Amino acid sequence: MTPLADMIPTMTDADLTTLRANAARLVEHGASTQVMAASDILPVIDDELARRAALPKPAKAPPAKRAAPKKKLPPVTGHQTDLPTG
Repeated sequence: MTPLADMIPTMTDADLTTLRANAARLVEHGASTQVMAASDILPVIDDELARRAALPKPAKAPPAKRAAPKKKLPPVTGHQTDLPTG
């Protein structure tokens, strides 16, 4: 099984934020083994978050051009439903 510390660099930002919140909660309210494990992993999480924050942000792509709206055509006449009644 892969240790949690090895998985941290591959986690998404959202997963990393959730993991940090859970570790901080365990430090406050966990059992003694949970407190020790969470205390050990918090610096690793914080280092990864700091590394990601230091990376340059990718430039945003210009918005995609939208296709021109289709022109509305006048209703077509002469359909079967347009037959005279009587």
